[in-house]
Parts: sequence; structure tokens; C-alpha cells
Amino acid sequence: MTSLPTFTKSLIEAITGITEKKTADDLEAVDVSKTVSFFALIYEKIRNVIEFKDEHIVRRNAINRIVNRRLVFNPNLTDEGLSIAKEIAWAGYYKGDKIPETKITQLENAVSWYTSLRQNLVRGESGANAKYYAGFIRDLLVCQIEEIFAEKEFQLIRTFLFYFYQVLNPNIIIQGEEKNNKDLTFYVACEQVFLKSDKPYLRFHLFKLLFEDYLKVKEKDMVTKLPDFKKAFKYIDKQIDRPINRKIFRYLRNQRPAYLVLKELVLTHAHELSTLFDDEEKLNATIDALCREKYEASREKLKRAGVRSFLYILCTKMIFVIVLEYPIMVAAGGLNLVALGINAALPPVLMALFVLLVSLPNEENTKKIIERIGQVVYGREIVDVTFKVSRYRPRSFFSTAAFWTFYLLTFAVTYLGIDLILDVFEFEWFSKIVFFFFITAVSFFGYRVRQMAMEYTIKEKESILTPVVDFFMIPLISVGKWLSSEISRINVLIFVFDFIIEAPFKVLFEVIEEWIHFVNRRKEDIV
Repeated sequence: MTSLPTFTKSLIEAITGITEKKTADDLEAVDVSKTVSFFALIYEKIRNVIEFKDEHIVRRNAINRIVNRRLVFNPNLTDEGLSIAKEIAWAGYYKGDKIPETKITQLENAVSWYTSLRQNLVRGESGANAKYYAGFIRDLLVCQIEEIFAEKEFQLIRTFLFYFYQVLNPNIIIQGEEKNNKDLTFYVACEQVFLKSDKPYLRFHLFKLLFEDYLKVKEKDMVTKLPDFKKAFKYIDKQIDRPINRKIFRYLRNQRPAYLVLKELVLTHAHELSTLFDDEEKLNATIDALCREKYEASREKLKRAGVRSFLYILCTKMIFVIVLEYPIMVAAGGLNLVALGINAALPPVLMALFVLLVSLPNEENTKKIIERIGQVVYGREIVDVTFKVSRYRPRSFFSTAAFWTFYLLTFAVTYLGIDLILDVFEFEWFSKIVFFFFITAVSFFGYRVRQMAMEYTIKEKESILTPVVDFFMIPLISVGKWLSSEISRINVLIFVFDFIIEAPFKVLFEVIEEWIHFVNRRKEDIV
């Protein structure tokens, strides 16, 4: 029997308590029509195709969309709690045929509280400040709603993250940083790497972590606390936006595979953790089997992400651009079938190559994961790691000019090289624009899906060819990222779906569900 450290014993108790906690039977619940849910789920799948998001934020993105749409028609969200709850359930983000009244009450209370806070905070503020506070509060509200409908999931994730943070934090030294600042800096880095938390999640988690008492302020007392809320919001964003030494992220990324495997192991064996951890040989065998399973799942995840990325490009960009390219070619005096064919065929071929060329982690990678999990679970010595505070140090004019010159040179070499190849195939200027658009977009999404597939890989050293590949790929990926973020803001399909299709669709769903409930009540009366 292996002795377990205090942190691991506390983790076992916490996980066991959360998983064994029984949900109280809610006699009062709102029925969710399976017929409406079926069509709403189909719509949600289609809607997610035209706006590519990482899987872990798809649910929150859907809730954000629901809240934003309802804010347009009802700025105070008066009596919207039940409607929001139904939309979440229809779209498949809450499992079950009935929504407990307790959930709806929690949601209505959250909507009322955050709406009241927003009204008080933005009153009398300038346009920029009002927009900032409203956006911050909307992020908090959306994340709070998501937590209400995935309460146990959030508790497990929060517990496990804090466990890993507690184990690693004592061995992290950030020179020139006070202990409190160092602890918070490292926690933010853990959230960003282990949970892939973006700004809305970080705002919500830090607000609950640092200012939990503020959530207990009564609506009638908010006016006296407004300066405190403003300071809290500014402080949180300051911590999120603080530069963090990139070496800390690199260190944590190499801890993430062990984090993911151990988290899955803990969740799937929640009722036998003590027995499993007491037998290290059995634990290692379980980890080995789980790693093999996760490697194979990564391959499937990569395929799904590749398909989603391609469909996203196809639906939001490809059809639109090709429809323009063809008429321009005709107007210019002739068709270049080679250019049309390349621009049509290249995106799926390139995306397929990104997917097919990814190799799964090997046995050596599994051994490293087993070793690191052993260090965490059994409290074995973890080597202290020292980092320096990341501060902006202005370079001299000449060094800055030299770096930027070289950086721009990478762009020039990459794009001029591609341009010369396109000249061989007699591409006109408009066909070149289409080509560059596609190759940058696919390079960016291909890079993203490859990173997703490699989340179980521990990379201690870069390949010798990495700098060469980076030289040619970074210009394409950088432009692809910029195009994706900028064009998504004016994505016509998103506007059409959210307001032209989704708004009346959801109203129709509500009417259908009310009619079904009415018919069911009449049937009960007859019986």
C-alpha cells in the first residue's frame, strides 16, 4: 500500500463527495417537448458549422447567443428565465425531458441580479465605460447560466484544477514577484493552459475566486457597492491582461497531458480512487490503457475538427468567393479552369493533409505521462522551476528595426514564392486573391486542429526542422488568424441565422411547445 499525500487524500474526498451527492427530487418541473428538441438540435448543429468554435466553449457560445438575442428585444430580460432555460434544453445543452423548477428559479435570480447590477453600473457612465461594464456583466451572466445547467461538471473541473495548481505551485518560483502576485499569476496561467479558459471564463472564475462576497450583495444594496464592483472588474482584467512569461506556458503545456489523463481517470473511477491509488502497479496499468484509448479518441476528434473546419470555410467563405470569381473571370474575357479547379480543390486537400499527417503519441510518451502522474499523486519530488517576471523591455531602435525587417522578410519570401508558382498556372489577380484567402484560412484552421490532436503529446524538445517550417508557415497562419477574426465580425450568415432565422424559429418552437402542453392537458382531462 502506497502512502498518499494530503492533497491527494483531499482530492479523493472532494471528488467522492461531488459524484455521490444525490440530486434532490424536484416534484415541480417543466416538460421539454421531444419534438421541439429534435428540430432545435438539428438547427443547433447547422448553426455551429458556420461559426467555428472550440468544443469546450460551444455550449457557452450558444447561451451567449440566446442572451444577446433576447437582450435586443427585451433589454431588461424581464420574465425571460423560463424561455432561456427552454432554449438551452431544446438545443441539447441540458440532458433530460424536464427542467427542474429549482434550475429555473436559480436562472431567474441570476438574470435579475446581473441585470440590476448592469443597470446601476452603466447609469451615468460614458459610452466606452458603459459598454465595458455591460460586456463584463454579460460575460458573468452567461457563465453563471452555464454553471447552473452544468453544476456538477463545473464543480469537478474546479476541484481538479485546484488540486493540480496546489501540487505544482510550491515548486514554481517567479523571480521579482511577490508571493500573492506570483500565486495569482500562476493560477491564471493554469486556467489558460489546463482549461483553455478565454477571457469570459477567466472573468467569471476570478470574480468567484477573489470577490465571492460581492455575489451575496442584495439588489437593493448595490448602489453603495458600485465603486467596489468597478474596482473589482478593473483589477480582474488587469490580472488577465498581465504579461506572463512564455516559459511558464511552455512548462504547463508539458504538464497538460498528465492533467488530462489523470482527470479522466479520476472521473471514470470516482468510486474506487482509494483502492486504485493504493496499488501503484494497478494505477499504472489503468493509465496505460486510458492513454491508448485517448490517443485513438484524439484521431477521431481530429477528423471531426477537420470536417467542421472545412464546412466552416465552405459555408462562410468558399461559396461566396467562388461565386464572385467566376463572374469576374467571365467579365475579364475568359475562364481559367485550372485556377478555378485549384481554388475549389485545394482547401479540402490541404485540410485532409493536415489531418492525415498527424502521428499519434508513442509508448515513450505514455511512460512520461505515467511518471508525471506518479509525481503528482504520490507527492514525489518535483524539480523547482524558476522563471523571471515578464516585463516589457524596450529594445533599441536598431534591434527593433532588424527584428521587424526579418519578420517582414518571412512574409515576403513566403508570399512572393507562392505568387511565382501561381504565375506558372497563369492565375489572374482576382484568382490569386482567392487562392491566398483559402491557403491562409486553411493553414490557420489546420494548425488549430493539429494542436487539438496533440494535446496528449509531451514535447520536451522542438524538431530540428521546426524553425524552417515556422519560417514559411507563420506568415500564412498569422494572416489566416487575422482573416478569421475580422471576417467573422461581418459574417452575413451569422447575422442571417441569429436574427432572420433563429429569432422567428425559436418563437415558433415556443408556440409549438405550448400547443403540445395544451393538448396533453386536454387528454389528461378526458382520462
